[in-house]
Amino acid sequence: MSKKRLVLPRRTFLRGLGGIALALPALEIMSETTAARAAVPPGPPTRYAFFYGGVSTGTYVDNYTTTADLIVPSTQGLGYEITPSLEPLATYGVQDDVSVVSGLTLPWGNAGAVPPGGRRTDLFHGGTVTPQISGYRAETDSSPPGGPTSDQIVADAIAGDTIQKCLVYRVQTVDYDGTSTDPGGGIGGRLSWKRGANGDLVEVDPIVSPHLAYQSLFSGFAPADPVEAQKAEFELRRRKSVLDLVRGNTERLLGRLGKADNLRMQQHFDELRALEKKLSTIAPLQQGACQLPTDPGEDPPIGGAIIEWAGEGVPYSTTEGYSDEDKRADVLTDLVAMAFACDLSRVASVQLTMWKCYMNMFQIAGWQSDMHNLTHGGGPLESVGDAVAWNVKQLARLAKKLKDKPEPDGSTVLDHSALVLTFEGGHGIDPGAGEPAPHSTENMTCLIAGRAGGLKSGQHVVAKDKHPASVVVSAMNAVGVDGGLGEVDANIPELFA
Repeated sequence: MSKKRLVLPRRTFLRGLGGIALALPALEIMSETTAARAAVPPGPPTRYAFFYGGVSTGTYVDNYTTTADLIVPSTQGLGYEITPSLEPLATYGVQDDVSVVSGLTLPWGNAGAVPPGGRRTDLFHGGTVTPQISGYRAETDSSPPGGPTSDQIVADAIAGDTIQKCLVYRVQTVDYDGTSTDPGGGIGGRLSWKRGANGDLVEVDPIVSPHLAYQSLFSGFAPADPVEAQKAEFELRRRKSVLDLVRGNTERLLGRLGKADNLRMQQHFDELRALEKKLSTIAPLQQGACQLPTDPGEDPPIGGAIIEWAGEGVPYSTTEGYSDEDKRADVLTDLVAMAFACDLSRVASVQLTMWKCYMNMFQIAGWQSDMHNLTHGGGPLESVGDAVAWNVKQLARLAKKLKDKPEPDGSTVLDHSALVLTFEGGHGIDPGAGEPAPHSTENMTCLIAGRAGGLKSGQHVVAKDKHPASVVVSAMNAVGVDGGLGEVDANIPELFA
């Protein structure tokens, strides 16, 4: 009689003196044998990350008579040309791991006749976001999407028992336009929506502070020193007792609340339960690819508005409209990478900038303009190429981090990931104005990285007039989520081997 091979679940905990629970890092014993694969999916889990850059990829050229970009390669297939906007892929050595999909079109129609997954002819900035994050048409530029966004759909499918079901971050700190009463930019500062306890759609506010993001993931990382471990256990128990107290107080209020407030409290309880789950576990020991990241310290100071709407003639500021988003992006992508490697989370949504981005480009690339104005003649085509490249850099940096993190079976975390980057717009004819403009959803481009689910990486695919959300659907399918996204059903077949 053959002996049955012992297989430990991926998230197994060792319990020692004092009841301290330590999560094991990924080990060979957690991999399934060939005989067991028919019943249990083998190998490491899949991971999914959605990036969004609030800028059009092209702008006016030839005396404003036509438009162009510096992102689309002149060659197709493998070994595509590295254009100025794609230079970060070469810098980080991930060209062979990232595919470029060009020729995409987000359809449009007049109010009341918007096509599936499309936008209104007279809307651009907010109207291009909803179709890409949810697959649903945008009837306005300020209303929620028609259903959950891709990150939340994927999280429901693959998050498993990870501590944080979905990481939702935003790099651009505030809107910088000097007009919004919401420092978060209102709906322009949100990219994630999920179903609430009663089935209604609920916005998920992003974490903007890198310091808070770090603390929420790694505040309970297991110390090696026994004395420090006891201190960590005491701190965890103290926080849990505070949660218990809050829960008891709020539950007593339920009988006095109306229906709407009851629903909100139920959502609050869901968040408390998620936090209790986080605090009940001391995170993995440092070993292998799973390492405690460096504490980023306090967040960089928040910059002021770059645009003064109260009057004209205000001198351009090279310092306002910037909160060291470059550093913030580095920290947040580092946290995503380590959360994936430690299996603290398998899904992330990263809004690099808000749509109609007023972030100062002087601090990033030396152009005296905000990112949005560059696409409207505030700088040459090269300046727009630099703005797009800054967004590409964040995807490339995460891809490199995941590529350098090994799995127990000899593969890398990137081999089991699908990362996608979409942009606010492309360039071409603006249907509202009837002339060439960066306010166009023609000639859109998306990037997709990783090899999960048989993705064929490192190629340039021209997907003429396909919906940009089809690239998102491809990434979702690659990590094991069948079907489409909202009203967009098809993926891009050429992206799969």
